[in-house]
Amino acid sequence: MNKEIKLRTLNKEDYSAFLKVLHNLTQVGEISKNDFDERLDILNKNDDYTLLVAEIDGKVVGSGTLFIEYKFIHSLAKKAHIEDIVVDKEYQGHGIGKMIVKRLVQLAEEKGCYKTALCTAQDKIPFYKKCGFEPKETEMVIYHK
Repeated sequence: MNKEIKLRTLNKEDYSAFLKVLHNLTQVGEISKNDFDERLDILNKNDDYTLLVAEIDGKVVGSGTLFIEYKFIHSLAKKAHIEDIVVDKEYQGHGIGKMIVKRLVQLAEEKGCYKTALCTAQDKIPFYKKCGFEPKETEMVIYHK
């Protein structure tokens, strides 16, 4: 792909395009523009939460999230978490996902985190290994209704 890929933070004008890209990852549900704007306002007030989008020719084609957890262990360390890495199917295979992950890891380092973690499906492990991650533990979850 010879087109320039721009990484930037999510903004309110991205409403439709961002939700469309998220559908490539999981079920999104019904989110009104007003609810989207309110949630983004909350997230933008938190310096420990970053939501990046990848843009080509003004079109949102991917996104990823970074948030910081404050710990008591490791001398009050900070741990970064990456979530919701997604690239529109039409643009997959061009390094966009890797670019998003690498930038989020860089932000975690800049914020002084001692490590960056993520959870992923088994079939995505090779992708994250290419981004420098290694398998460590097993995540356990309870879904709340």
